[in-house]
Amino acid sequence: MNEPPYPPVTQVNEADTAALAKAFLNKVYLWMSACMLLTAGVAAYTAQDFESLTWAAQNSWLIWIGTLGIVLVMSFGANRLSHTALSVLLLTFAFIQGILFGPLLVHYGLDSVGKAFGCTAVMFGAMSIYGAVTKRNLSTLGRTLFMLLIGLIGCMIINLFWGNDVFDFIICCAGVVIFALFTAYDTRHLLEIGLSTDEEVRTKEPCSGL
Repeated sequence: MNEPPYPPVTQVNEADTAALAKAFLNKVYLWMSACMLLTAGVAAYTAQDFESLTWAAQNSWLIWIGTLGIVLVMSFGANRLSHTALSVLLLTFAFIQGILFGPLLVHYGLDSVGKAFGCTAVMFGAMSIYGAVTKRNLSTLGRTLFMLLIGLIGCMIINLFWGNDVFDFIICCAGVVIFALFTAYDTRHLLEIGLSTDEEVRTKEPCSGL
């Protein structure tokens, strides 16, 4: 008697699991692309509008406080906030970042900023792919990377008063390494979230996961 033309159950489950995780990750990157386009558009407008540029330069401290406030609300209130609220906060964050980057476009020039963005995109893509395909357990990196990030922020604050160029270069190099590892860790973490059967989690996490 011939075997039925169906793949083994384990193979179907594996295929369904992969499709579920891929669909979730695609949704995350769709949100990321939308936010990046919003930030780029606002930055371009701010850079060419004198009044907006002046306001952004004079109130950078207010922009930073707003950015930090949104990050904290999204980080600690993700479980209590609705999908709509998280979406609004994420888009507001992208908008504020555009205002912040406007003066940088003027100061460093579009060419330099474009090159920096290109290098960042390549590194992000490479580390994200690594995080998606690696078989290594990256879950143990979370706490270590968070502590390193706190240390990095502390060093940045110290150097605001010290103003040492060599120390600033070291901070930049350390930041590249830390955020590269964060990219791989977060990608793996998002893939694991994408396997959740909780529809609320799958709906909200593409926003809060960024």
